Amino acid sequence: MTPFILICAAMLVAVIAFMAVPFWREVPVTAKGQPKVPRATSSLVVLALALPLAAAAIYAGVSNFPWTNPQAAAGMPAGHGDGSGSMDEVTKQLEARLAANPQDAEGWRMLGRTYLVTGQPGKAVSAYEKAIVIAGPQDPGLQLDLAEALVLTEDPAAQGRARQIVDEALAADSTNGKALWYSGVIAFRAGDKETAKARWSKLLEQNPPPEIRDIVAAQLKELGVDVPTVAAETPPAMGGGMGGAMGGGMAAGGEAPSPTGRTLRISVSVDPKLAARLKPGTPLFVAARQPGIPGPPLAAVRMMSDELPTTVVLSDANSMIEGRNLSSVDDVEVVARVAFGGTAVTAPGDLVGKIVQKKGGASDVAIVIDQVAP
Repeated sequence: MTPFILICAAMLVAVIAFMAVPFWREVPVTAKGQPKVPRATSSLVVLALALPLAAAAIYAGVSNFPWTNPQAAAGMPAGHGDGSGSMDEVTKQLEARLAANPQDAEGWRMLGRTYLVTGQPGKAVSAYEKAIVIAGPQDPGLQLDLAEALVLTEDPAAQGRARQIVDEALAADSTNGKALWYSGVIAFRAGDKETAKARWSKLLEQNPPPEIRDIVAAQLKELGVDVPTVAAETPPAMGGGMGGAMGGGMAAGGEAPSPTGRTLRISVSVDPKLAARLKPGTPLFVAARQPGIPGPPLAAVRMMSDELPTTVVLSDANSMIEGRNLSSVDDVEVVARVAFGGTAVTAPGDLVGKIVQKKGGASDVAIVIDQVAP
């Protein structure tokens, strides 16, 4: 049950991060003599405290997990307790719940989200469609959940429908972060770089958390947009969320998550010709992504270059986006980068190494950092 709780916690952090933006943003003065409107700090604190408590109370009321007697869960089928087994059991319980009550719209929504977590976007589409039939088409959040699943199927025939949903969401709320992100992804895949630039630039204008800004800025930089660097007091750890879609994949110190699902053991070293360029205390990012697909990596970790040479373990537990993990794709491009700029955005002079690993290939791979970013 622990992985499920961690996933829920990551989703809560994502929601709070995005809802916090309007509370934290200062309202500009529009008339001479008008007093400056302060940040709604107290409201933000209430939000941060109330949302997790409310979520826990609601879930405790609707779930059938024996919270008051966790030992009772010991009778569950074998495999419950490891990463994949726990999620498999959650999926089975939701499927059984919906077989008994097929008109449970929230149950279908939860099942759709669970399918995304386990890398089954096609099944997630079906679950969300059933939720919409029951609940009606008036819930924009549910519609965007469906659009997200459609995008993640990577089925060309589904992208037009996803685009329509996202466009309708933006017509209703032009600042919807999740809609802006996926609108940019859809446009990028279709070769419409101008629309992708516009959508991601607008998302950046909303002053998202630093980790989200780095991801969006990296995509804009690939499209030739000059994004000003924003200094951070400390290098941000990747986590947070893109409209509730992010996991907690990139660690900056602390205890690493236990590997689950598809796992890569990556030996990282530096070409002796570049060793002299290393500086103590420089961040080292090791990330895995699907080749040619924009957006946050599938999995990532961060450490310091002082640890080189080193071995890094990436697995489904390091997932950055809910429903997108190493197991959900075939080919994986793994990149190791010494980031002199200290952020997730590649800067000129960074030291880079990369390899491509095929699904079913050896789980032990090696990367030599042997290139200098132009």
